Amino acid sequence: MAGLFSFLAGSYRKAEEFLNYSFSDSVSFECIRRQVQRQGEKIQEEEEATFRQTLEEVLKGTTITPSKPSADPFYLEVDGTMIHLQKQEMRQAELKLAILHKGKEKRYPAGTSEAKKLKEKWAYAGLGPGEEFMAKVSLLAEEQFQLSSQKLILVGGDGASWIKEGARDYFPQAFYQLCPFHLERRLTQTLSANRKRQDELRSLLTEGQLAEALDQLEEERKENPNKSKELTDLISYLIHNWEGINTVDRLKEAGLPVDTMGAIEGNIDKILANRFKKRGMSWSLSGALNLAKVGEKIINDCWDDWWPQQEEELLISPLEPEREAHLPKEDKYDRKYSLPVLVGPHQDRTWVKELRELISIHF
Repeated sequence: MAGLFSFLAGSYRKAEEFLNYSFSDSVSFECIRRQVQRQGEKIQEEEEATFRQTLEEVLKGTTITPSKPSADPFYLEVDGTMIHLQKQEMRQAELKLAILHKGKEKRYPAGTSEAKKLKEKWAYAGLGPGEEFMAKVSLLAEEQFQLSSQKLILVGGDGASWIKEGARDYFPQAFYQLCPFHLERRLTQTLSANRKRQDELRSLLTEGQLAEALDQLEEERKENPNKSKELTDLISYLIHNWEGINTVDRLKEAGLPVDTMGAIEGNIDKILANRFKKRGMSWSLSGALNLAKVGEKIINDCWDDWWPQQEEELLISPLEPEREAHLPKEDKYDRKYSLPVLVGPHQDRTWVKELRELISIHF
């Protein structure tokens, strides 16, 4: 319960307020935070066990029972977002997210709405180096979907080298697609003052004319030497990601049943940025990762199933009879007794108020 509200409420303090309001119970945000840390650590332990088991099977030459290749393409979209760190040598760290799905389907199958959702979406979050992250994604994807036996896989990224290299190393049979959102943002930011040039570049890139697009950028750089660095960066970006531009369109022209990509940016906002990047938030590495793992279970709709179905047996020891306290007669009513909690920092809490009422003498 604490983990669910900690991720969805937006902060630990809001989770505390919600639990207090809903259940009339007093649970401090620090208590909620500690519970989330324990849950996140346990999820990580289970994932590490899955990594080891899958890796051992691969190294031994055995494989997970292969599944029948799906008729649907598999889509793997990867991105990251920077979060602020507290009490660390590094000021920031990249919280990474991967989503695997089978394209889009109608959100309401029986309705007339055209709204769509990702089909069989599965998410994985991490904070490690890019290569390690992609390796773990490949192992979990193999365990979850037997991805190596699938015929058509597309990997989408923003052009970051760790995503491209990870796709090449761990998904060698996949096609790489540069995220259209990030490409469009690069064009808009770099050529914000020249709408005509933006349109010309979009048209050239859509038609697959890289050389002509680079010529346009060289011409722009000569005309605007003050933006030389930004234009050089854009030229380098296009050259290094050329094979991923319009991949989906080329596959469609070849008759393959592929769909558009670009869902990762919305998922970054909804899953990570909305919880980890609000104003004033900063994190320890372990604190951010543990909460991200709780969110991962919630997004994958595994939160309820993750909890043990059978409660652990409680060991109950027999109660000893209470011993009667004997006070000296001269002290029994003359000495003053007090409860520190009645005047402590929790004196305004419901259970303390009830306790004060119980021990009060009413005439």
